[in-house]
Amino acid sequence: MASLRQLYRRTDDWARGLSRVRYALLTGAVVTASVLAVGVALGTSKTLEAVTMGVTMAALYYAFDMNAIDD
Repeated sequence: MASLRQLYRRTDDWARGLSRVRYALLTGAVVTASVLAVGVALGTSKTLEAVTMGVTMAALYYAFDMNAIDD
């Protein structure tokens, strides 16, 4: 359990160290892949919806800068 927690923290630190654009693109890619995977698992092809969701999430994460450190 400790190694899983350590892996999560290392991955989180790495992701938070990314630039605003790279973080938004990473988020969009993860969301797109996740929606596609769920669509395949359910037997429905939702490619357009997956891409639309990924682009939307990337735009929102870029616009609102979720990793900004509040002063």
